[in-house]
Amino acid sequence: MNTSSHPAFWNSTTASSWLLVGALSCVAATHVRAADNPAEPSEPVAVVQVTLDQSTAVDKLVQKFYPNSPIASSVLRKALQDANPKIISGNPQQRVKAGTTLAVPDHGHIAVTVLTPFAAAHTAKNSDPGPSARDAAVRKPWVRFP
Repeated sequence: MNTSSHPAFWNSTTASSWLLVGALSCVAATHVRAADNPAEPSEPVAVVQVTLDQSTAVDKLVQKFYPNSPIASSVLRKALQDANPKIISGNPQQRVKAGTTLAVPDHGHIAVTVLTPFAAAHTAKNSDPGPSARDAAVRKPWVRFP
């Protein structure tokens, strides 16, 4: 007769294997969480290095680098300024000297960074669709014409 308080299938091998499985699941969960929230952006920002031939105003550079862009020129100017903080100040009429090399961020990346907060707010706002016309209680007060 077995006087142990553990069931018959519980032995030292089983206990160590369960501990190993538990430890591995903790490690795997940690790696999954680390992959969900990376410390660095997963995609590097595409930046093109451009050397200017002549002295040009910042607004003219924005028009040159991002022609026909639906994004406001002030937003594009700010992105160009953020990519080149030592060269471009906040003045739209500032002239950048000839021979200066500028880092020009990708238009798609600018669009994503500008529009992502609005898309998230729109998605959160529309998560509850409200009452549906399929519900009889909603249709009851409707006016019906003969």
